[in-house]
Amino acid sequence: MGSGKTTIGKKLANNLNHKFYDLDKKIIKYTKKSISELFEIYGEKKFRKLEFNILNLFLKTKKSYILSVGGGTPCYKHNMFLMKKNSKIIYLNAEINTLFIRLLKQKENRPLISKLSNNDLYNFICDSLSKRFFFYKKADYTIYIENKSFLDIVKEIKNII
Repeated sequence: MGSGKTTIGKKLANNLNHKFYDLDKKIIKYTKKSISELFEIYGEKKFRKLEFNILNLFLKTKKSYILSVGGGTPCYKHNMFLMKKNSKIIYLNAEINTLFIRLLKQKENRPLISKLSNNDLYNFICDSLSKRFFFYKKADYTIYIENKSFLDIVKEIKNII
């Protein structure tokens, strides 16, 4: 959430001549509803089930791709197992303050944080990272993104995959 997955993923895919996919965009295309609408209508639990099903179908049918998933995706059901079985997982590790600054600018577009005060947003980021880290540490690679350009991060990823 806010680490630059989509931006870096697009640049990496272009650099490797692979297709880039964004799981949220696949969900939107499939349901014809925004992520915010899906959260509002169904709640997080049903959204995560839908996300799992679309991720599972995607991973069974695609080869040679770069896929960006939401920050909560690895933490639900067997998503991490599915992703590890079918691909290499890269965790883009950002400092809390970096995430806070980025997410402040994107609040309206993110259903889980759109109604939070700045203080609550900061606490949400801290809480989410502490809960999610158990899953994030299972990634095949961790890239620390602080003080690096997108191009530097893409080069670093290319060197390890």
